[in-house]
Amino acid sequence: MNRTAVKDRRSARQERAARVQASIAAAVTCPLCPQITREVGLEILTKTLGPGGGRRWWKSTRAVQERAVRLAGDRPWREDALAWIDAYRSAHGHGPSWQEFWRAPCLWPDEATTALLNTVMRQLHEDGYLDGTKTPFALCRRTVGRATRPRA
Repeated sequence: MNRTAVKDRRSARQERAARVQASIAAAVTCPLCPQITREVGLEILTKTLGPGGGRRWWKSTRAVQERAVRLAGDRPWREDALAWIDAYRSAHGHGPSWQEFWRAPCLWPDEATTALLNTVMRQLHEDGYLDGTKTPFALCRRTVGRATRPRA
């Protein structure tokens, strides 16, 4: 690997670390999130920037993938979900955790599984509607440069 590639990779890691630290710091100092203590923030930081950090996508069955595509493609549902994220971000000054988003009232089908939730998150991200999926407390609506990936 040449020196430029090594520098670029190192720079990208440093930028990601700075984003992760800033988002966790916002959650730790948020008065509406007393459960996110300094200790919890440090644990999240360690997990996120550790060897397996940022690898959140799990494989799912074809049925789950098809259901996720339908749910993420349902414009009213998608707008409700993104509006919930916007409202959370506005109230807290940082994005929700995945778990908080999954617990959002009236957004998810009663029989939703973890595989469906993960797949919908991936789908929203890949379709260009959601950013911050690999940074704790950074979920947000993507506002520019939305992907134009065609649906099969």
